[in-house]
Amino acid sequence: MAKVVDLPELVESARQGDVKSFEELVVRFSPAVRAMCLMRASDPEWADDLSQQIFLTAWRRLAELRPQSNFWAWLEAIARNHLLNEWRRVQRERGFKQRYTVAWLARQDREAVQDEPDELASHTQHLKMCLDQLPEHLRKIVSMRYAEGSTSDRIAEEMGGSADSIRQTLVRLRDKLRDCVERRRQGARYS
Repeated sequence: MAKVVDLPELVESARQGDVKSFEELVVRFSPAVRAMCLMRASDPEWADDLSQQIFLTAWRRLAELRPQSNFWAWLEAIARNHLLNEWRRVQRERGFKQRYTVAWLARQDREAVQDEPDELASHTQHLKMCLDQLPEHLRKIVSMRYAEGSTSDRIAEEMGGSADSIRQTLVRLRDKLRDCVERRRQGARYS
């Protein structure tokens, strides 16, 4: 029967460069690290990738761990930092994609209406019809943002709620309105 090594002994051995000891630490702590990752990244493959990155960072920084330190607390801090950095990266990427998509759609619309002036009037009419279908409080958010030029912070102050929720609402509204206008334009083409 294999000897069960206690955690402080295992950590110290891994700190000294023993790969087998670190592998045992990975076996012991990977379920907890993976669970942390799954809470933030609901995709299991992504959680597995993040877990591997966390353990790779832990291996590289193991010499920084002070003797007798709480290994789990140290590993958990590394995991939190990785998860926070990943969240920031995803938010930056999402923001870039949203800005790029909105700019691309605006350019496409400008190019389309330059060729056909009637297209602009039709597009505007469809947009007004789609806006009219929205509940009053959502129309007000759209109006404050796009007609008045108010910031998300200002809209949140006036309507209650947080600026983040207003930004999320605006993203969903843009998508919904774009889809509504496209459906109306498609319907007009076939009628």
